[in-house]
Amino acid sequence: MANYSFEDLLSPLDFEHLIRDLLSKDLGVELTAFAEGKDKGQDCRFSTISDGSIVVQCKRTKSLSEETLKKEKEKVELLNPKEYYFVTSSELSVNKFDEIKQEFSQWITSDKNIYHRSRLNNLLDNYKDIHHKHYKLWLNSSTIFNTLINKHLFERSKALISDIQRDYKYFVKNESFNKATEILNKSRFIIISGDPGIGKTTLAKLLIWEYLQKGFELIEIRKIIEGEQLLSEDSDNCQVYYFDDFLGENFLKFDVIEGRAGDLYSFILRIMNNKNKVLIMTTREYILKQAKEKYEKLNQQEIELYKHTLDLSSYSRKIRTLILYNHLYYSGISIEHIEDLITKKAYKSIINHKNYNPRLIERMTVKLKDVLPTDYSESFIRTLDFPLEIWNKSFESQISEGSRYVLFILLSFGEPVILSELKIAFNHFFNLVAKNNNIDFKPHDYRNYLKELEDSFIKTNITNKDEHYLDFQNPSIKDFLINVIVSDKEILKILIKSAIFYTQFAYILNFLTKKYRKDVEVKVMIAESISRDFDSFLPKTNIYSGTSYKGDLKSIDKLKKIEYFVNECNDDEIHQLFINEFLKIDFKSLHYYHQKWYIEFYNKYKSEIGIECSSLISDIYNKMSWYEDARNLLLLYKVDSKSLTDFIENRKDEIKTKVANIIFKEIEFNDKPDDLILFHDKLKADDSTLNNLLGVEVVKYYGDLTEKIDTLEKENPDENIEIEKVEILNTDDAFNEEDYFNIELFK
Repeated sequence: MANYSFEDLLSPLDFEHLIRDLLSKDLGVELTAFAEGKDKGQDCRFSTISDGSIVVQCKRTKSLSEETLKKEKEKVELLNPKEYYFVTSSELSVNKFDEIKQEFSQWITSDKNIYHRSRLNNLLDNYKDIHHKHYKLWLNSSTIFNTLINKHLFERSKALISDIQRDYKYFVKNESFNKATEILNKSRFIIISGDPGIGKTTLAKLLIWEYLQKGFELIEIRKIIEGEQLLSEDSDNCQVYYFDDFLGENFLKFDVIEGRAGDLYSFILRIMNNKNKVLIMTTREYILKQAKEKYEKLNQQEIELYKHTLDLSSYSRKIRTLILYNHLYYSGISIEHIEDLITKKAYKSIINHKNYNPRLIERMTVKLKDVLPTDYSESFIRTLDFPLEIWNKSFESQISEGSRYVLFILLSFGEPVILSELKIAFNHFFNLVAKNNNIDFKPHDYRNYLKELEDSFIKTNITNKDEHYLDFQNPSIKDFLINVIVSDKEILKILIKSAIFYTQFAYILNFLTKKYRKDVEVKVMIAESISRDFDSFLPKTNIYSGTSYKGDLKSIDKLKKIEYFVNECNDDEIHQLFINEFLKIDFKSLHYYHQKWYIEFYNKYKSEIGIECSSLISDIYNKMSWYEDARNLLLLYKVDSKSLTDFIENRKDEIKTKVANIIFKEIEFNDKPDDLILFHDKLKADDSTLNNLLGVEVVKYYGDLTEKIDTLEKENPDENIEIEKVEILNTDDAFNEEDYFNIELFK
């Protein structure tokens, strides 16, 4: 049963819109909401004929004074409506209820003309559609929230759900929500693209929450292989997958370097073929264009068809106004700051500014440590004029030197990090660098550094194991710090020297050395680190959506992580160190996907390795029991076609029988339609190779595959679960920003 305290959850505007919807439903008429300050006493109105109307007065307040009632009566006397309804967000005592009836006796004909907190909550229970529409109420409901995070797999995503719960009050649903909804209902997959800070993640979170209300499990992924491993094609298991900034550094770090750009496309197809799975992805538009030029698989028609691009045109003047209003109202900044924007009418310049950006609006409405109320308008507009200055000023003059190096160390990980591991990196940095270079950095002060950075540069969350971990408040901070480091060779050298976790070392090499990859001094330092520390680097705890686990960092994983840098720097010593580490790997001990990497390495560097391909062929064949093993064997044809052909010729019937048995086993053991569809696609892709090289006629297995897929789909029919559009008042016709920037709306 609903039991909301409306003053705590809704702004005055939100409350008016809720009352408009509730009373329109309850009274069976269509009420119109008016912005406070322009209504002359009528917050909502319905007119049927020229000489009569319904007027609804909303009072969002925890208590009603006698003076307030008398002022409202004066307004009603001027309007003299045919019907009058008094609505208050507060609970009413019997005496107060009678007092309202007496004060407005000329227009209130019965108790039904008075709505108070209990009655409004009862209406929310009766009108579920309106309750759902006003998400700022139920998104803060602990009952709903606890139900969600206790579901299977929601535990790992509670950090993201907590973010949504914390930020919901700033959200404004615009027409982009409906466009994205159309795409998802049609295809089960969407790419939300746009410039940094435009609101891609906000739109994604709104969509995610809609699916959560329909019983979907939330799974946030950071790399393709994780999505492939977690994707469950059980038709009873509804899942929404979220891949934020999928073409950012995570894609480069994990997927492009690992040669998995094609796997992304396959993963998308798996999602699109299952009506109970949804994939929501975000990316920066310019990165998507670059990726499509470079990776053929990303240039498919589906990528463009199921993309929704956010840009400034996505935000009408009204939507921009509401975003600014919400951030000002809920931010907690002083009323004096807000008054400065209103009296100087600076809100007009902000709303219509060419650099208007939701992230900048957010930044300028929180933690205004050094902005006086009288300077607020000027400072806000200057930030829009020169958006990069916002972090530079804070970084250079508002935090200590120790805190700045904490940010550098955090950046060197490239991803969220457990606090205890960050402390290890603190101490290592101090012992190796800080105390010998007169850097004002003391590891025992790390709590003070974190406190200084909290809520401005960094944020703290808790994993499923109750471990605190840190990340940046938003991506623009990370972008700013990268710009600082790539232009400062000394800081780069310090980070290379002090890296103690392999994640740090690989991130620094791949993302922070771009300007210095030909620099002799930098390359010497990197070569020394590889030679000295390759086996002693510490493995970092992986964190995905609040779930932490220790990864097993094998040598081949390490080589994969720095291969991109090794090729880019083109240094003979570093390249030879890379080859030396590769030669230490025991191929037989590797899993099939590590064996695939090994074969790819071998193919690139076989002239320098001195390992006979025949030994790899034998090792793979002897271990071959599933189709992925067979695909690795086929990969060796590109490496040494003669050796593989000779091997096959000597035992062709034996190999043909073994591969046939593997194919039958894959079909027999797999009871998930989408897995079988994917297996069908793999066979089709390998058709000519299997036929020409092994004499395996793949076409004869398609019938068995199709028959089993059809049988399973009939046994477990999918139902397409759709999310609904929302009513968007997105027109700018007869819209005036001044209606929303009355000081009374912020009290």
